[in-house]
Amino acid sequence: MNGMDWVEFIRKTEDKMYHLHRAIDGICNDPDYKESVTTLTEVVRDYQVLVEKAKGELRGIDLHRDRERAHHYDHDHH
Repeated sequence: MNGMDWVEFIRKTEDKMYHLHRAIDGICNDPDYKESVTTLTEVVRDYQVLVEKAKGELRGIDLHRDRERAHHYDHDHH
């Protein structure tokens, strides 16, 4: 995936997390939904791990591009 793909993935995943949090907030005080709240909370944690990994990938792409730019700049100016 390229940088824009990672940005879009992060945006969509964070949007899903927002809606899951809203759903959890709406049912968290209802004892009938205790197991559902636990499961949805685990899903949010899983999404958070994916977002952090995606951000790491995006930082890696940015660092690689910055290194290439610096290399080309040094090469062109020396």
